Amino acid sequence: MAHIDAYVTPYYNSAGPRIDVGPYSAGLASKDTKRFVATIQQMKKQWLQRSFAELYVGAIQLYDNGYRNEASYWFYSAQYAGRQFNALVNQSKLGSIGDPGFELLHAQEAFFELTGPYINSFAFSQTATTKAILVRVRTERATVPDIRKMYPGVAFVDPKKWASLNAQIGSGLHELELQLPHRDSQLKSRPFPGGY
Repeated sequence: MAHIDAYVTPYYNSAGPRIDVGPYSAGLASKDTKRFVATIQQMKKQWLQRSFAELYVGAIQLYDNGYRNEASYWFYSAQYAGRQFNALVNQSKLGSIGDPGFELLHAQEAFFELTGPYINSFAFSQTATTKAILVRVRTERATVPDIRKMYPGVAFVDPKKWASLNAQIGSGLHELELQLPHRDSQLKSRPFPGGY
C-alpha cells in the first residue's frame, strides 16, 4: 500500500490533499519536494510541541512521499501524543459535538484507525529500524509537555497525575517493542535528510 487514503475532519483529506493543521499546512501539502522536506525539518525544531494532528498528517505525507521510515517515526510519535491526550484529558469535561475536547478525542481515534494499518504494515517489516524508532519515541516522550498550550480550550486532569499516566503509555510502547514481529516487505523507504 503505497498511498494512505484518509479523511479526518477538519484536519486531513487525502483527496488533494487538503490539510488544516495550522501554519505548516501548505508546506505539508506541497508537491514541491524541497518545500515539503523543509517544512518537516522546521516542524521537528519544536518536536514535543507538535499536536497529534500535526504529527499524524506529517506521517501520512511522509509515507506518501516515500519517506516511510521517517513516517514510522512520526506515526509512533503521533500515536503516543494521541494516547497522551486521551489519558490526560478530563473525561468528565469533554463536552459533546463541537466542543474541542470531544472533537479532538474522536479525531485522535480516527487518525489511528485510518493510518495504523498502512504504517504498521510497513513498520513491522523493518524490525531493527522500528525497534530503534520505538525506543526513541518512548525516550523523547518520557516527560509530558504542557499540553494545555497545545490544545487550548480543553480541560485536562490535575498535572500531578500526568507523570504516572504517561509512564503507563511508555510501558505500553515498550510492550510493542518486545512483540514486534519480523516480516519482509516489498515496500521500500527513501532516506529522509537528517532522519530515518
